[in-house]
Amino acid sequence: MSDIEFDYPKASQSVVNALREEFPHDTIATTKGYKGRVHVKIVSETFNGMNGEDRQAFVYDLLRAKLGEESQPVTLVQAWGTEDL
Repeated sequence: MSDIEFDYPKASQSVVNALREEFPHDTIATTKGYKGRVHVKIVSETFNGMNGEDRQAFVYDLLRAKLGEESQPVTLVQAWGTEDL
């Protein structure tokens, strides 16, 4: 893992803002990981019927498309469909 230290409050807010555009009414939470890395948890019916790998790819692809290099602090994505709860 890189030794880069990220500004968690700034990175987290950028991530949440980007995800809110796609998931305006869904549950999104972040927690601080090692050296300011961002761990994302999201619950959305968008993920119903998707496997875990596809859910993670969906979120990572979305963040890379919206944030580019600013998506680097995200090191963990946990995504659930509403049917999983």
